[in-house]
Amino acid sequence: MLDAMSPSRREYTISSGPDAFENQLIKQFPDEAQGIKEFFRLLKRAYNPRGTMAWFATKLLPLWFNKVLQFFGLPRLLSDFYALGERSVKEAIESHVKNKDLQFLLSYSTAGFLAPPSRVCLSTMALLHVHCCEYGSCYPVGGASEMPYRIVPVIERSGGRVLMKANVSQILTEGGKVVGVRVGNKENSMVDIHAPIVISDAGMQNTLLDLLPERVAKKSPAWPLMKTIKPSYGNISVFVGLRGTPEELGLTAQNIWIHNGSDLQKIVTESVAAPFQDVLAKPYPSFFLSSSAAKDPSWKNRYPDRSTLSILSTAPYSAFSQWSGPSTKKRGDDYNALKNAIGQNIIEQVTTLFPKLKNAIDYVTVGSPVTIEHYLSTREGGTYNMEHDMTRFGPEQSALLRPESGIEGLYFTGQDVITCGFASCLYSGFLCASIILKKRYRLLWELFNLHRKLYGLPEGRNDLFF
Repeated sequence: MLDAMSPSRREYTISSGPDAFENQLIKQFPDEAQGIKEFFRLLKRAYNPRGTMAWFATKLLPLWFNKVLQFFGLPRLLSDFYALGERSVKEAIESHVKNKDLQFLLSYSTAGFLAPPSRVCLSTMALLHVHCCEYGSCYPVGGASEMPYRIVPVIERSGGRVLMKANVSQILTEGGKVVGVRVGNKENSMVDIHAPIVISDAGMQNTLLDLLPERVAKKSPAWPLMKTIKPSYGNISVFVGLRGTPEELGLTAQNIWIHNGSDLQKIVTESVAAPFQDVLAKPYPSFFLSSSAAKDPSWKNRYPDRSTLSILSTAPYSAFSQWSGPSTKKRGDDYNALKNAIGQNIIEQVTTLFPKLKNAIDYVTVGSPVTIEHYLSTREGGTYNMEHDMTRFGPEQSALLRPESGIEGLYFTGQDVITCGFASCLYSGFLCASIILKKRYRLLWELFNLHRKLYGLPEGRNDLFF
């Protein structure tokens, strides 16, 4: 929805399936057909498997070899992912189409990176497009909690243990080598766990800046990036409990983006940069609606006559940073008043647009960037650890954001290694395992052969990646 709270509101549906979005836009904007076709050709070049494999390869190849490739400019010559990654989404779109609504629709997914179109590179937007639009998204039956429920028994059958409320306060080192972790931060409850290998998915900034002595952390080739790549923006979250089934309330499995404006660059920039009281004085700039109750086919059996709605938006950490110290539910009346004012602002817009929800609300809770900081331990309440702007996806930076830390005994996994998203984190774990098992290139081949034995050959090359 564009200009959602004004009389000129426009609604557009995003189609999924191979070429479906492109064909839909051509029908809706026939005068821009040539530009639309050329833009989608760029996207297909950017997410070509050969190009994305080159992106992964830079994270496995030795750093000295990467430097040789970079010296001769080969990453950008050999991989469209890197060549097109030098272009911003904003620049690429504006050079192909002129209609403002069309520009918005082509760039809408960049909001998922919590960065404006001018700072998201075309290649990462292309990956998100093919993953969600070309192939369609999916939702785990039983909800996101099914993921740990299913993987924990596998870990334990293999001799591992999964510990809850075991906060790592320090990575232990001896002679510049990592030798284990310290759990707990009180003298009478500290436990040192020694291990020859420590794998951190706490985020590179947390790991290098907070968990290691600086003299050891500086040995990592990724150390210089800790100051050049900022933490990502955080979210405002509004979780709503509702009386009634999704069908009764008109909730569907679709995600809905609601924007009070038609210039995405301006909307994203103002939501995190404008004085916050100015933002609150009018309808909240932009937010995202999703209903797990409508997505999950098992929901109605588990929670009959009840529904949920998750609403996400962006907010500057600076507006909440004064409350980063106290623990959750102990931040005082001023904090609660601010976050609840935002929540009420958003709820009023949602119930205006979807009036069936107004009298069905049973429960509302609002979270802020300091909520994310508390539960995810990210810097400045960033949802994605490192910011997903253009500075981190060039060949030089990509080579440094790798599973190997450069510190003996320490490895990285998680979204800082590749990018945000569930699938990307799976890939990062796979790359990390490849290096630890000393099967840097062979593990992929072994996995392919296992897939071939179990399911046969993939129908197309894209099926290898998505």
